Amino acid sequence: MKRALSLLLFVLLLTTVPVLAQQQAQYSQYMNNNYILNPGATGVEDYIDVKFSYRTQWTGLEGAPKTYYASITSSLGKWRTTDKRTMRDRLRPFHAVGGIVYNDVTGPTSRLGAYGSYAYNVVLTHDIRAALGVSVGMQQFAVDGQQLQFYDPTTRGASAASRVFDTSAGLWVYSPNFYVGVSGAQLLGNRLNFSYGPGQVGAGAPGNSLRRHYFATAGVRVPLSPEWSLVPSVLVKAVNPAPLSVDINAKIKYQDLLWAGVSWRAFDSVVALVGLSYEQFTLGYSYDAGTSQLANYNGGSHEILLGLRLKKRAQVVCPDNRFW
Repeated sequence: MKRALSLLLFVLLLTTVPVLAQQQAQYSQYMNNNYILNPGATGVEDYIDVKFSYRTQWTGLEGAPKTYYASITSSLGKWRTTDKRTMRDRLRPFHAVGGIVYNDVTGPTSRLGAYGSYAYNVVLTHDIRAALGVSVGMQQFAVDGQQLQFYDPTTRGASAASRVFDTSAGLWVYSPNFYVGVSGAQLLGNRLNFSYGPGQVGAGAPGNSLRRHYFATAGVRVPLSPEWSLVPSVLVKAVNPAPLSVDINAKIKYQDLLWAGVSWRAFDSVVALVGLSYEQFTLGYSYDAGTSQLANYNGGSHEILLGLRLKKRAQVVCPDNRFW
């Protein structure tokens, strides 16, 4: 009974007071797919970039979040896929498109989203480019009333869902050895016409709106030897009125084959990361060990990332575009 009441309270906090916490799903391997946070990173590589991810958060805690996503991005045009590119080719601007679908499930609540993105990429200097991107799509927030449990067994929870139009935008500046990006998500701040409970479906609930999220991220590649490199990076997340969130990361890479790293999410968790890349395949795994009081009630978080680097034409992936 206590477990059922705790679950109900957890759901109430998530749905009727969404301003108390970040609404966007939590990821630990965003540095291996910056596109999920910034549409400006659409198609910056010279291959078709496909990613699949599964994350289970706070294992052992009933109703804990589980997140799935699939993304694909690519530049447009043939010149970026040819081996023999002239200097004029390398200085051309180019267009890029992408898409992502995700499902974030927490107990009886879920968020389902589908977005398409476009980015325009220009040259700033010989080695530095900048891209401005925008994504548009739909987001659905839903509660499965069949999973709700009440103290009164005669009470039945009602299911409800709300769909809203959504958009994000971002700027991405990058070179072979560094990147800097700023972006904003849920920029329209649309209201979710949503409520649930006996006799309340469709009545709406005050405060149920998409909160604007802002991200700033940067990373640099530091060569240690011809085979080894160090890649420190940082992410700052802001959403009012939640506290500012800061992630500090560091990976060490061996060629374009193996990498391992650690991440510190301020006052929340320490993350261990490991991965490998072989030809067009990449695989990453991360484990989050909590440092907050919630860590006493769960077994940590796991995240798996699978990547495919596909050429538009049959040829070896360009070694100048290494898996960040």
